[in-house]
Amino acid sequence: MALHKSKASHYVMLLGKLIVTTISNELRQDTWHRLSPWAILYFILTFGYRFIFNGLLNLLPVVVVFIVNVERKLFWGSLAIAAGLLFLVAFGVAYYLTFRFRISSDGRLHVHKGVFTKERLVLRFGRIQNINLTTPIYFAPFARTNCQVDAAGSSGNEIVLPALAVEAAQQMRSYILAAKEGHIEPQLEQETSSESDASPYLTLSNGEVAKFGLMSNMALLALATMMPVINMLDEVFSAYLVDPLEAFFADQAAVAVHASMLTIAVLVFAAVFVTVGASVIMSLLRFFNFEFYVEAERFRRVAGLLERQQLTMRFNKVQTITLKQNWVGVLLKRFTLEIAQVATNKVPQKASKDKQSLLLPVLTQAQSEDVIHTLYPWFDLTKLTFNGVSKRYLWHRIWLFGVLPIGVITGVLVALNGWQFAAVLLGGVPLCCYHFYVYKRLGWQLVEHDGRVFLWHRQGLVGCRYSVCELYKGQQVHVTQTPLMVRANVASVSIQMASKSLHLPFMPMADATLLADHILYQMESNQQAWF
Repeated sequence: MALHKSKASHYVMLLGKLIVTTISNELRQDTWHRLSPWAILYFILTFGYRFIFNGLLNLLPVVVVFIVNVERKLFWGSLAIAAGLLFLVAFGVAYYLTFRFRISSDGRLHVHKGVFTKERLVLRFGRIQNINLTTPIYFAPFARTNCQVDAAGSSGNEIVLPALAVEAAQQMRSYILAAKEGHIEPQLEQETSSESDASPYLTLSNGEVAKFGLMSNMALLALATMMPVINMLDEVFSAYLVDPLEAFFADQAAVAVHASMLTIAVLVFAAVFVTVGASVIMSLLRFFNFEFYVEAERFRRVAGLLERQQLTMRFNKVQTITLKQNWVGVLLKRFTLEIAQVATNKVPQKASKDKQSLLLPVLTQAQSEDVIHTLYPWFDLTKLTFNGVSKRYLWHRIWLFGVLPIGVITGVLVALNGWQFAAVLLGGVPLCCYHFYVYKRLGWQLVEHDGRVFLWHRQGLVGCRYSVCELYKGQQVHVTQTPLMVRANVASVSIQMASKSLHLPFMPMADATLLADHILYQMESNQQAWF
């Protein structure tokens, strides 16, 4: 009995020592650190989220069979949910117990983790692209934050150190970034100045942020992912919504004849209202209380409601700047500005953009120019004179994507149903206008300032998308020609940057060769680091 008591007291002392060391705000070099016990909550919620949005979607057929065929649904459903929660809690605790990290004096970050599969990660400071701090709503009262360490081109395998004390996370970020730039501070424990003292360079009201919901397509993407679920529940949807609504209109003598059309109109209006409302809500969740800082040769963005994200980017890491405005933005007189660094194709597009770029969702033209001026003081949108592409590009689009499809469709309809369908040819008029405006918007311009050469690229239809990049940061350039393009003396130029690719089709051959040679010269002659 005494032996059991001594073991129990021993484990209690170890647990107390563990908690004392993990809640400390200090991080020491060459010392293995454990996370705060609050990290268990992060692991439970993270693994639960992944299961719902990755694993549960694959189990939808099983869920539908359960709803339709299984009796005592409440009992078995509650049992399954309880078992799932118990497993998540156990796995979260086990993952926390196996997680530890170390910052070594030779400039490396070491992480050991894993329950069933052990992972040993070693990341050199030189490979670190960004260190971002995100504070979920459940960590805010306890001054805890998640430290996300991204390596260039590999954000799919990012390192997340959850539930660190805010002071410790800021110290670690300052130390690693200083060491990466070759300005290593005396010791990791040295206290750094608080970033909260700085004044925002730019703030956006939540009313302005809501406009981004009208300009974006986030809800449309969510609706597209839910379509398989809607199709599987088609009978339920019809029984509880469509049929009662149609019966309601059928009972009204004044509109009974148009009951079906009114039902469709109401459903379409409801779908649009829900989609737009969901998009506005999603934009507020993502950019709530938006603050943008320009400090010490870097950008910093702080925003978010459920998760307060703090993303940073150094000036010299910027690969491209994109200023875009869609047709809703034209009506609202607002632009979206995206400042991108090295991108990756290993993660979904949205996740990659969230981590690899700073998105300023809704700006006036003056605000957009002010932000761009912090990097490029010479920038003036009104003075840009873009070189167009060859007119053969316009005729190529009109014949291949206008005349040919309209002609084939008209011919088939006339052959099957008679000459009255020849009027379909009139549909070629708006198609030709569309291709004409796409052609007129497409253009490029080289700008030289203080020995640095930049490429401006423009494309769009109703709105416009402007992209600027410094030529020496290019990775590849391709000049391509088809046999018909050789005869026409035109070529297409594709420029692969670290963050995106730019394409200029049907350029006059002289312009294509000049641009490609200029890009290759800048890439080979300039040895500055760009990531």
